[in-house]
Amino acid sequence: MNHREDPRLEDLAVLIAVYNDQEALVKALDSIREPDNSFTVVIVDGGSDRRPDIDESRYPFRIVLIEQETNEGLASGLNVGIDYIRAQGFRYLARLDAGDEQRENRLTLQYERFQGSEDLVLLGSNAVFVDEETGQDLFVTNLPRSWKAIKRWNVFRTCFIHPTVMIRLERLDPALRYDLDYPHIEDYVLFRRISERYPSEVLEAPLLDCYVRKSGISCRSERAQLISGIRHHLKHPRPWNPLWYAYLAKRVAFLVIPPACRQLPKRCLNLIKKPSRTHRPRSRAVLSHASK
Repeated sequence: MNHREDPRLEDLAVLIAVYNDQEALVKALDSIREPDNSFTVVIVDGGSDRRPDIDESRYPFRIVLIEQETNEGLASGLNVGIDYIRAQGFRYLARLDAGDEQRENRLTLQYERFQGSEDLVLLGSNAVFVDEETGQDLFVTNLPRSWKAIKRWNVFRTCFIHPTVMIRLERLDPALRYDLDYPHIEDYVLFRRISERYPSEVLEAPLLDCYVRKSGISCRSERAQLISGIRHHLKHPRPWNPLWYAYLAKRVAFLVIPPACRQLPKRCLNLIKKPSRTHRPRSRAVLSHASK
């Protein structure tokens, strides 16, 4: 009988950017569970008030901490991480956010997909969005999966949940970096540029639990994020594409529609789906926070 062997992940680096969020960082690190631990986790600390205290002995994988003296923004920190990962000769880069939890074997599943497609450059997956305070599953993303569908829809919607993404760096133009001109949507801008030029896919299975936190950067900077999206869209007009106008209408509407009221129109547009379960055990990091 032939036994399947899990791939070695020594040419993979996982990039996490963090700023003043020790608990969320530990939560993300604790979620990384793979059959092979030869990969490296690169953490870029954007000038936190206190140096992240990471007990590396708790983890079977290698951890590299890069410290910036001052907080120059998320995009700048991510570019520092990418430059380091390239310089070290890693062939693949995976993203993960502090505060989110990836599913078991996420890295292995994505890495295996790359080995089955020599042309593939950008790979994401669906994700489950979870209310951190209650542990309730809010919705599951329903992203375009094929490169053809991604190229069609990326002018209207986000086609990649950034903490689910893995990139084949060796095929990517080094000039493609996070754009400092579009704060809070730097991932959307970069992944849209990549997917317009390079073969890209999204795995159907959700490989990440994305926790919605009131203190998180997405919630705190939501209005700035919407405005950045409008600015980017206007700078890259597609007047022949009806979806370009639909994106603008959606973004302007979301400036006045409260976040809690957006799930219904998103479900009507088939952008998200109802979760298969409505409640989950709260993570160790959440339980620790709640007990304080």
